[in-house]
Amino acid sequence: MTDAGPERGTVIKVHARRCIVRVGDEDVRCTLRGKFYGARRRATRPIAVGDRVELSRTGEGEGVIESIEPRTTKLSRPGIEKEDREQVIAANVDLAVVVASLTKPEFRPGLVDRILIASRSGGLDALLCINKCDDGDASAFEDRVDAYREIGLDVVFTSAVTGSGIDRLRDAMAGRTSVLSGQSGVGKSSLINAVQPGLELRVGHVGEKTGKGRHTTTHVSLLPLDVGGFVVDTPGVREFGLWEVERAELDGFFPEIAEHARQCRFPDCSHTHEPECAVKVAVESGSVREVRYESYVRILETLA
Repeated sequence: MTDAGPERGTVIKVHARRCIVRVGDEDVRCTLRGKFYGARRRATRPIAVGDRVELSRTGEGEGVIESIEPRTTKLSRPGIEKEDREQVIAANVDLAVVVASLTKPEFRPGLVDRILIASRSGGLDALLCINKCDDGDASAFEDRVDAYREIGLDVVFTSAVTGSGIDRLRDAMAGRTSVLSGQSGVGKSSLINAVQPGLELRVGHVGEKTGKGRHTTTHVSLLPLDVGGFVVDTPGVREFGLWEVERAELDGFFPEIAEHARQCRFPDCSHTHEPECAVKVAVESGSVREVRYESYVRILETLA
């Protein structure tokens, strides 16, 4: 075949040592040159969904990746089996849609906060989506998300079953590349099916005995939207570690805590045991919500 030179595309799916690259309207099966495995030793994989690459054709519908462009943003976490390596969940995305549910599985603010921190650390905007509003009284849940509204985070209540809130979520994702992340069983794939009818992604159910969701999405995939932009479907998580977030900078990811931290007696105050801590005073007065402070302390304890 004639060598037409490198072509540019976007990685839409990653397998063990291969990936699928969208070039125009064509999907090309690609391998990676060995140099990439040595260049990114601190990563679980040298390439991620959303990466923009140059490739050379090696056959009909096949190619080899020659270069990977620098990433503008990323959502990442420590590797599940190798915590000293970075697992990039998605690259070059604009918006992280952090999905939680009213019940089944129960809302976990600590997990939500970790994904929000990872999103901000990676340069993404974020939105909190409370799904499964057909399973409970959403109005009674409002006070639980007020803490997020107070720090300027947009909150959307949705039901993939009734369609409530789907138009608003679709509008927020239109023209952008979004990644949905959240606990297993919160309905990420169902939401994507509702936002983009016709995809028919597999969906699962929460176990009655465990109250935990089952993984139905096994690979990260980049999917096009009719309203413009793309969405990244990711497997559900039970835990979410933080990659390269230092103890000293953690309070900066909690805007309401950072605001009061400037008045602490000690500039390196951890806001846990030091005297004359303005943050602890703010918690006692209600200026900082206790649930957010407790989340901060729990995350601080896990950081080296």
